[in-house]
Amino acid sequence: MKRITILIAFFSVLTLNGQTFKISDFKFESIFGTTLKEPDNIYCLLGTGFFMTPRSENSDSLIYAWIGNHPNAIVVPISSMRPIDPTKPESKMIYCLVIEGNDTLNNYLIKNGCFPGATMMRHETWKEMKSWEKKLYKKTGGKKSEVNAKVYISKESYKIFIEQIKSAEIYAQENKIGIWKTKK
Repeated sequence: MKRITILIAFFSVLTLNGQTFKISDFKFESIFGTTLKEPDNIYCLLGTGFFMTPRSENSDSLIYAWIGNHPNAIVVPISSMRPIDPTKPESKMIYCLVIEGNDTLNNYLIKNGCFPGATMMRHETWKEMKSWEKKLYKKTGGKKSEVNAKVYISKESYKIFIEQIKSAEIYAQENKIGIWKTKK
């Protein structure tokens, strides 16, 4: 009952802009999705740190199976970074949730040990960055305009989502699933 209440609250405050897409409009290759409705954008099931993250051998097959078993799922943008293509300044990398009913693909991946839970963290906007992060960014030659992160999900929804991710990772660790098989 608690989970249903949490999910009702989650969906009631989910997005700031109300934009969602049907999973049937997407083609996913591993963690990346594309849609003809936004051909310059790339959607990603993982947030920060996904390039070098550990992943289980079965992560792609679990992604495809989940999508196949959830044909009415929706894709919900969480945050974006841009540009991903310098020749297309409006192109974005969009971190997204994939949801059907009370199930999210993102949570499913963490619970099955496909990725560490930290990969579900969204990018911070310049305004959200701590002063030491801004200094580090500037030292590496970055400019405020290069951060260009945009958030689409409410703080309340994001907090609920991250709490679910934490629980899913604990479950995977305790049960030694996926990447946690040999970790202590």
